[in-house]
Amino acid sequence: MSKRWQSPAPLLATTGWQLVAGGVLLVPVALVVEGAPPAALSGANVAGYAYLSLIGAALAYALWFRGLRVLSATKVTFLGLLSPVVATALGWIVLGQELTAAQAFGAVVVLAALAAAQLQPSRPRPAEPRAHREEPELARR
Repeated sequence: MSKRWQSPAPLLATTGWQLVAGGVLLVPVALVVEGAPPAALSGANVAGYAYLSLIGAALAYALWFRGLRVLSATKVTFLGLLSPVVATALGWIVLGQELTAAQAFGAVVVLAALAAAQLQPSRPRPAEPRAHREEPELARR
């Protein structure tokens, strides 16, 4: 649907407005469930929020919607499987978390499925039927 209903606005502006709209809808729910935000925020709190807002949301969604515009739906579907694999790999590399054999095997299965989905040749779409109408020049002859 995102290919059919493309916005004429730039990709980053469209992504930004989608995130703002979603945030506005979630504010009342967050206030009810979590309560009011803390009165004072540390520099680490602000830096973390800025990182999550700019990199984790704005950049990630801009890349996601860019991918939706240029890739087929089948290929985009499988890209969502990379999120837990990347999170697990970052936990292992950056935080030194342990990785079990089952988790490593699961990551290999996901990567193999992703590679197989990306390598399959896409089928050409059937041509749309043309309207049978006479061209003005042909009608004069």
